[in-house]
Amino acid sequence: MTNSFIGLLNSIFVHMLLFAILTVDFSIFVPQQDRIKTIPVEFVTFPMDVENIPKKTKNIKNESLKNNFKKKESIEGLKAIDKKQLDFDSKKNLKDQIAETKLLKQKREVQIRIALIQERINSIWKKPSLINKNIQAEFVINLAPSGEILSFDLISSSGEKVFDDSALAALSNISFITEVIGLERKYFERNFRSFNLVFKSKNQ
Repeated sequence: MTNSFIGLLNSIFVHMLLFAILTVDFSIFVPQQDRIKTIPVEFVTFPMDVENIPKKTKNIKNESLKNNFKKKESIEGLKAIDKKQLDFDSKKNLKDQIAETKLLKQKREVQIRIALIQERINSIWKKPSLINKNIQAEFVINLAPSGEILSFDLISSSGEKVFDDSALAALSNISFITEVIGLERKYFERNFRSFNLVFKSKNQ
């Protein structure tokens, strides 16, 4: 029995020894500097070898550059067009303003000259004194560039024969409209070759 007990103890001892060997970290007996060792790592960049780049990749890059260049050209082209359009619009607006200003100036000048003609005719017109109501008669007068009265016609009667006849008599006593003498031919043809004149019974 003693031998059996001793054998059991030996077996237990052997098993414990094996367990200790398997589980114990023997690195604690190694010097600290030998246990921990740092391996430095560096990122190395290599120059790009254009010749070794796949052809497809180079083509994509070239196409991208071409597209960017085309876009830039398109933008520059649009800017140039916009600038030309802006310059054209500005010049057109300026011409329109000048033309409008000139037209307004001509209209004022026409009004002034007709007012002068009206004033001169009124100075020799013997207006009927018995007419107290507001009436008027309108005539169309045709002139020559020299200012000579070629013809005149009643186009709107006042409704009073005496009044209309007095206006006709005043026009008959004038042979020339001196206020148009010396006008530029184009300006005369547009404004004074034929124009209307109104005779009023009262100043309105």
